[in-house]
Amino acid sequence: MMNAKLHRALLVAALLVGAALRPAAAESPTLLRAALIVEDASRSMAFYELLGFRVEMDQANPRKAEGNPFPLNAPSNAVRLVIMQSGSGAGGRIGLVEFSRPTPAEARRDPERTGRGDVVLVFDVADADAVHATMQRAGAKIIEPPQVYTSKKTAPDGSPLRGKVFHVRDPDGYLIELLQAPR
Repeated sequence: MMNAKLHRALLVAALLVGAALRPAAAESPTLLRAALIVEDASRSMAFYELLGFRVEMDQANPRKAEGNPFPLNAPSNAVRLVIMQSGSGAGGRIGLVEFSRPTPAEARRDPERTGRGDVVLVFDVADADAVHATMQRAGAKIIEPPQVYTSKKTAPDGSPLRGKVFHVRDPDGYLIELLQAPR
């Protein structure tokens, strides 16, 4: 019969060999950007520039509609991709994708309502009131003015911190949340 010390040593060796033979875990995916299908990339660029985004790339290309694996509801033969970076360089990127010749149809049942399958983009803003005023001057579709909310975070004295939040729709109806987090 095998002694306990030898048995443990063999078990440890077997576990180490097994771990060495297992394939390395693949790196988890990295989100590069959120891509929005838009009707007019120039109009959308102007909207996101109001939030401080800048154009990083803007390119238009022909598109072969037949056999293309990107599932569109129209056989569009042209595509324009604009990638915008936040002005500070922190945070994510937004891709604006405009398909044309022909333009795909609206996919949302009710563009005035947000539901399953829709996207909500959440932006951290330093001053919700100032961003609201900018959006108002630009004629953006504002859902409500900035609302004060109580955060789960607390101040050093234990009192609850407050922030502000409001919502607008971009030119294609995507819901945008502008959040001034408590600081």
